[in-house]
Amino acid sequence: MSDNFTACRELLSDRHYLLSSLVPFMRDQRGDVWVGDRWHRDLMMHLRYLPHMIILAAQVDHLEGEDATRVEPEPGQSVEFVATGPMMTGRRQIPRVLPGMIRAMRQALARADAVHSGAAGWPIPPGLILNPMVVRRRLPLVINIESAFWRIPEGTDASLRWRAEAAATERFARWTCRHARLGIYTQRSYAESLPVGPGGISAVSPATWIHQQDVLTPDALARSWQEKPADLRLLLASRLTAEKGTGVVLQAMRQLEAEGRQLQLDVVGSGSMAGQIAEFAAQAKSLRVRILPEVAYATEFLPLLRGYHAALVPTTGDEQPRVILDAFSQGVPVIASDTAGNREVARDGQDAIFVPAGDAAALAQVLADPSLTPQRLRGLADAARDKAAASTHEMMHDQRAGLVHDALKGHMPERPAGGSR
Repeated sequence: MSDNFTACRELLSDRHYLLSSLVPFMRDQRGDVWVGDRWHRDLMMHLRYLPHMIILAAQVDHLEGEDATRVEPEPGQSVEFVATGPMMTGRRQIPRVLPGMIRAMRQALARADAVHSGAAGWPIPPGLILNPMVVRRRLPLVINIESAFWRIPEGTDASLRWRAEAAATERFARWTCRHARLGIYTQRSYAESLPVGPGGISAVSPATWIHQQDVLTPDALARSWQEKPADLRLLLASRLTAEKGTGVVLQAMRQLEAEGRQLQLDVVGSGSMAGQIAEFAAQAKSLRVRILPEVAYATEFLPLLRGYHAALVPTTGDEQPRVILDAFSQGVPVIASDTAGNREVARDGQDAIFVPAGDAAALAQVLADPSLTPQRLRGLADAARDKAAASTHEMMHDQRAGLVHDALKGHMPERPAGGSR
């Protein structure tokens, strides 16, 4: 265990760290808690330096889209899941769910010594209720800004309601960060636009799921490239929604199809635009577009990536997609939109090929360029692997453990005499 993990664990050995999560959990008939495999991977790493956690999250009857994994803390660790209500799918549910959410937050806060929260969420940000309660109780607040999905991508024809909601969320996010003891941001632009207040600690820590053992060795990378097919193969692994750039990819594919270009693209993901992708795949003649079933992250997704020459990351927003480092861990470069989040982890011409965000014609031009060959992409693979090796999940949490320790030391509430909070 690293020095940062040890120091943070000792500081919080008899304290409760409350984390508000947008990711739901499931409870079986025996009362055991199950979460998606990616959230489970992250949670177990949290518990290495946050030994006693309370998780506020929505409870669902079943988990969709990935393998469910049972939460089993190790000796000396404890984690309690507190349901804020069912997973809301629309604004009409807010009046029915909100009272229970407030009660759950109050009960959890009564035992919390520090709170880890966010500033956004749909259809209502949990932090909108939780964060002011934390500030009133004078508990230290840790804010993690992984994305600013409420922001409207440049050039988007947004409705008046959308613009009003985005502006309101931006104001609340700024208020929240000003009251944070610690602000953790996945990119510098977030730290600059949503700064912490005086006395707070601010740090940039790109998000990653990959473990050290997930990163191919140089020898394994060389073998994987020898085993790839001769024809160029690309992968789009994403939520199939407009903000993730699915529409940009679809427009580029239609242009290439109209020009009679030949290309193979596999798609993994689900979302509101999945039907449009499937319809295009069924009608395409020169392009080969396959829809693949979603797979478990830890055991199947990374090996799947290994079979491709590049991954498409066409995001139009400013978030930092984890799939970039996923691909890099397998020595697979990316063809990515030139956004602030993508630039945080990828370098044009070194481990990535950048395309102007939201520009379908530019993407089509890159994909149709005769120079886009397996050999050219192989030249980007070693740098991609090296970037992943320096950006593992363990390294991310080691940095964050040190930050949490420094932010909370001397700033947690005094313990009542003769007992714990």
